[in-house]
Amino acid sequence: MSGRPALHGDLAASEGRWHWSRVWSVWNRLSLRFKLTLGYALIFSLSVVFGALCVFVLARGSLTRTLDTTLQETASLARGSLVGSGLKQRFTDALQPPPELSLELLSESGEVLDVAGQPLAETAARAAPVVPEGSVDRRLTDLGVYNHSNRRVLTEALPGGLLLQVSRDSNTLTALLEALARVLLAGSVLMIGLACVAGYYLADRALKPVDEVARTADSITRSGSYRGRVPPAPGSDEMARLTGTVNSMLDHLEATIEREKSFARTAAHELRTPLTALQGRLELALERPREAADYRRSLEIMQGRVDELLSLAQGLLALAETDRPAALELINLSAQAADVTGELHDLSKRLGKRLDWQEGAGGPARLDPLAQWVWAEPLGVRQVLRNLLENALKYGGPEVTVRVAPHALVVWDSGPGPQPQEWARLARPFERGAGLQGVSGSGLGLPLVMALAQRWNARVEPLWHDASEGGGFGVRLSWAERDLSVMN
Repeated sequence: MSGRPALHGDLAASEGRWHWSRVWSVWNRLSLRFKLTLGYALIFSLSVVFGALCVFVLARGSLTRTLDTTLQETASLARGSLVGSGLKQRFTDALQPPPELSLELLSESGEVLDVAGQPLAETAARAAPVVPEGSVDRRLTDLGVYNHSNRRVLTEALPGGLLLQVSRDSNTLTALLEALARVLLAGSVLMIGLACVAGYYLADRALKPVDEVARTADSITRSGSYRGRVPPAPGSDEMARLTGTVNSMLDHLEATIEREKSFARTAAHELRTPLTALQGRLELALERPREAADYRRSLEIMQGRVDELLSLAQGLLALAETDRPAALELINLSAQAADVTGELHDLSKRLGKRLDWQEGAGGPARLDPLAQWVWAEPLGVRQVLRNLLENALKYGGPEVTVRVAPHALVVWDSGPGPQPQEWARLARPFERGAGLQGVSGSGLGLPLVMALAQRWNARVEPLWHDASEGGGFGVRLSWAERDLSVMN
């Protein structure tokens, strides 16, 4: 039997949790407009009810104080209208109070001795009967202001042991307060209703841009077309910023998708060319029996094609990896320039080019050691230097130099370089300079340099010198000067 109360308690608790879960489930199914409207209505209702209560309390206090002031003034007038002394004091016949006021002269036991405005015989008839000691109604003899039998009563002590009592019917005050309460209640209900309507209207207007965003996203999801945009909200408030941000995001996504599609088409075209050549060479080699030397020559040609494919695949992979987040470190540009220049020394000798690196402008002045440090990725900087130097060695003049400038690297060669109007085109993947189709290359070196520089917030710019300055072409990779205090 002792387990039954605990069982009932568990059932009650479980039922309570079930009811709360039902309420929470219903609340979650409500629209945001309705939730905001309920929130507006609740806050406004509490404000209106609190305001109405304050008005009612203040009005009741003000009216009660006014009534008490009237009683006190009447009592002061009545004290001046008393004649006689001691227990023989009475009101003069000239004292005629208004009908709504009552002026009475009482004994200490509460017996009515005189009533202002009435003959003495009528006053004697109203005298209270004799009651046993201790049973007198003390509310009639208490001094001060109080309510009794729907009347507001003021009782004051007089010399000689008598009491002056002034009273007035409080039904008028009660009726006035009840009318005020009804007016406040009706006004509050009306204002709360109007607030609900206005709150829903404002919530609907405020959430319309959100609906447009949802409809646009749903349209893009259903149709697969990423060119839809959200109608911009007027003004410069939060909703206007929301629609502007969403449209900017959609613009960026569209540009990214179009760039990826163009890249995929171009990559497929570039891959198809060496694959087609490789397939043709294989078919030619297998067309009829050949000598071993012929097979070897065909295999060497095919190996060259495979090397081109591997180089192209590596370039595509490196270009694709530039989309991942950058892990920046402090890099010493002079150390990177020395290492990469040394690695490419043999290539420069095979091509008959002179390769060197220097700090600053090559004069006696030394470069500030702090100006050699930048925020970048070590492998990325090596890749950028290698790509720029390989391009300069393949396509540039006989002298190639890497110059380490303050927060910058400049790869310079003595050749004329590309035409200025060609630079923007060469920065796109698979684009190559005029007359270089016979030179090995994938057209991914410079685009990879541009993509890596963008990851580091660096800047790539071409440099041309005319004949009066000695001629030549260079590519400058520069970083904005940043705080290097973390080095310490």
